[in-house]
Amino acid sequence: MKVWGAHRDTLTNVSERLRLYLGAQLRRRLFLVTNKLMKIAITGTSRGIGLELTRQALQRGDTVIAIARKPESSKGLVELKSEFSEKLQLLAVDVAAEDAPQKIAEVVGKDLDLLINNAGIFLDGESASDFMQSFQVNSVAPFLLTKALLPALQNSSQPKVIQITSKMGSIDDNDSGGYYAYRASKTALNMINKSLSADNPWLTTIVIHPGWVKTDMGGQSAPTLPERSAKGIWDVALNLKSAQTGMFFEFTGKEIAW
Repeated sequence: MKVWGAHRDTLTNVSERLRLYLGAQLRRRLFLVTNKLMKIAITGTSRGIGLELTRQALQRGDTVIAIARKPESSKGLVELKSEFSEKLQLLAVDVAAEDAPQKIAEVVGKDLDLLINNAGIFLDGESASDFMQSFQVNSVAPFLLTKALLPALQNSSQPKVIQITSKMGSIDDNDSGGYYAYRASKTALNMINKSLSADNPWLTTIVIHPGWVKTDMGGQSAPTLPERSAKGIWDVALNLKSAQTGMFFEFTGKEIAW
């Protein structure tokens, strides 16, 4: 009986160790599946939300192509390049330029997992020039870049596009008026993204409001820090389901009415 008891204890220990080992392996596999390292292109990365999105992606282990007009003039990007030299590629391109989509597509190459169209401008004027500039940067440029990178995105197992929009582009939420050019350009972006989701059912593409963020655009009175906004955007992006394509979210994950 004592011998059997000893064998039983040994078998119990082996069984427990095997259970723990298999559990650890399963958790590791689940981690790798749910946290797949990605190749990402982000526009508007020299400061603010774009810089923080880049930083957090690199800290997670992703490879990032950071696009800005003058990346070498961004202290934040230069520091990130020094720290993540093998994972970060800086690309000097003005997204509003006519040849921008082609230049970016050539650098991206044959595959891309995620595009974040973050670059944007905020003009509160009402002149024809204000409207044209707003639409060019906030609506047309994201569309043309997304279109140019569709072939690369098609080579990803989980292709995604995140368009950084604004709640000010929500018609339902507009109770205060004003800011005609900016509001209209973001509403146009929302519609563009909806059409992209309908025309490309293999792609998961959404528009997301980053919050009122303490940046050069948002001002110092804004309640949300770039770090918090970027973390929220990443939480939404990393947990995004294909059935959610075409939707309008806040950085907190809450859906926003059109």
